[in-house]
Amino acid sequence: MNGPEVEVADHDGTRGRAGAAAVGRPVVIDGRSPPLTSHDLHADVLGLRRRVPRGATVALVGQSSRLVASAIVALEGWAARVEFVGDLSPTVGSAEAVVLREAGDDAPAAAYASHGELSAGDASTDVRTLWRVFSSGTTGTPTPTDHSLDSLTRRIRPVRPARNPGDREQRRWGLLFSPTRMAGIQVVLQAIHGDTLVDAHHAAGLDERLQLFAGAGIDALSATPTMWRMILRSRACDDLRLQQITLGGEIATQSLINALRRRFDARVTHVYASTEAGAAFSVSDGREGFPRHFLEPAPGRVALEIRDGILFVRAPGSSTAQPDGFVCTGDLVEPRGDRVYFVGRKSQTVNVGGDKVSPERVEELIRRHPAVHDAVVTPRRSPITGWILTARVVPSPLGSGLDPDELQSALRSFVADHLPRSHTPASITAVTEFFLSPTGKVSRA
Repeated sequence: MNGPEVEVADHDGTRGRAGAAAVGRPVVIDGRSPPLTSHDLHADVLGLRRRVPRGATVALVGQSSRLVASAIVALEGWAARVEFVGDLSPTVGSAEAVVLREAGDDAPAAAYASHGELSAGDASTDVRTLWRVFSSGTTGTPTPTDHSLDSLTRRIRPVRPARNPGDREQRRWGLLFSPTRMAGIQVVLQAIHGDTLVDAHHAAGLDERLQLFAGAGIDALSATPTMWRMILRSRACDDLRLQQITLGGEIATQSLINALRRRFDARVTHVYASTEAGAAFSVSDGREGFPRHFLEPAPGRVALEIRDGILFVRAPGSSTAQPDGFVCTGDLVEPRGDRVYFVGRKSQTVNVGGDKVSPERVEELIRRHPAVHDAVVTPRRSPITGWILTARVVPSPLGSGLDPDELQSALRSFVADHLPRSHTPASITAVTEFFLSPTGKVSRA
């Protein structure tokens, strides 16, 4: 990515100070500069259209939710493609892209040289904007998917005055995800469409972020199931007053949904969205999986199909869609009764001694043991059985009192009592916490 870099300053051309009084609803609050308001967005106070030639390719670099929100509003219908590079290696972006980063953003882009303002180009040209989202790259090189703005906003409900049943209340969201990954983009879009986003990515760790969120009065929070289990263990969690809880990115199990409903008097929603398929559907009925009737065509609902046990989502706005408009999600699902349940990832399923084994199924079983707070199971190559499973667990207070051998023996016996022998991990290691990827998912490395 060798295009010119433009460092975007505030209203008056200075860093960190607004040159005019903020007007309109706060959209982004980050604690380091004046709030970005709805007036600011629609007035394009960051001057993005002055800095980007019409029809150009743009790369958004760094972790600025202010810049992401401004780009979504200003560059739709203006830039040919906007790439959410974020904190990924600059090499994933296009060589000709105009690089935008907000002044003061500390993302690693020191090698870029600013070229100042660029010509705005021909304003009479119609431009269809593609929004390029990258996978996290946790299993290899980050892969890009191009979306229309419609496919990204499919599940966004704008805030309207509460006149009719079903009108949505305004929320104040805490941002735990990178604003340039699919989950973070969804929170930014919620803020653009009537809510407010509180960004604490500059905080040192999860506890500090939660404390900042509590002080800012957030009432809505989105996180992966792994991150939610970490939140429930945090003392800072006690100060949160949540009314909306959203889970996504990993399997939302019944035990976690129940734990969140016990801890908070909040609506719990499982959102299904992916880099490839965009925002597909959400479930708020307090049960894991999704209703079986979602597989039946209905007006206003995204079409879903199960093919060879894998969920497919109709997402014609995605560049990964097949000729029929469907995207293969890679998620294994099982219809049981009136429900469809997620059981793992096709890419994670391995052959252990002739049996197909889903690591996610084993780790969910291990989480049910009273000595365990959380678990992750990872396949490893074996010259004898083809693959073996290894597990890392975060012990509960009960498990913390066991020595490593006792804990491993108890958990191996527990798995063997409930699943075929091939599902029993060859080793189980206790850890204090899991390392999370930039998308909030547990690392399986």
